[in-house]
Amino acid sequence: MENNYYTEEEQYWCTGGRTGTLPDRITPSVINVLATNEIFVFGSNFKGQHIGGAAKIAKEKFNAVWGIGEGLQGQSYAIPTMEGLENIRSAVERFTSFAKQHKELKFLVTAIGCGIAGYTAEQIAPLFINAAFLENIYLPLNFWKIIINTADSREDIQNVTRNIIDICTYMHKYNCPKWRGDTDEIIFSRLERWHIWALGIQLGVISPTEKEPQTKTLPSELRDKILKELKLL
Repeated sequence: MENNYYTEEEQYWCTGGRTGTLPDRITPSVINVLATNEIFVFGSNFKGQHIGGAAKIAKEKFNAVWGIGEGLQGQSYAIPTMEGLENIRSAVERFTSFAKQHKELKFLVTAIGCGIAGYTAEQIAPLFINAAFLENIYLPLNFWKIIINTADSREDIQNVTRNIIDICTYMHKYNCPKWRGDTDEIIFSRLERWHIWALGIQLGVISPTEKEPQTKTLPSELRDKILKELKLL
């Protein structure tokens, strides 16, 4: 029986890279076999005509059902990609919700929409930013690279970090009694990695033109600098 195939770069990321901090939930370039709890996630169409690309593989190897264009079928999950980008966005949201409810399953997402549908990874990958936080979702390497580089620019993350700066500034200025000495640190420790990067930029610790490192967590020295600056507000 054929095994799944990982490129050398995919293998490097699967181990977390040199520092062990790269995202390691990588979908292999070629999927030939699945474990009993693994699901092959592929791009389809509303009519469920699994003719070519990953859809054909899903039908031939992983029990995708002809005529079903979305959802779980056998050891595969279809996401319709031929009916417009907004429809893909909604379908990805439904998929993410499904994966969140089925933590016993491991979802191997292929580069949906980037074949016959004609979209680029730059268009599709950002739709999976919320999915990227789920431990049972694996994404193609090119999706991860784009997510890492674009997640911090999302408006909601910018709003969160601005609010943190505003409240810390206020509490420090008026020496509010309920604001303990370690409150800043508690808030900081609960932030996502992309929030911390955006916070560093707004605090002036990181230059807006600086290229964000492709790591799952930021270096501890940088985190310490950002936290120190937050406490000085």
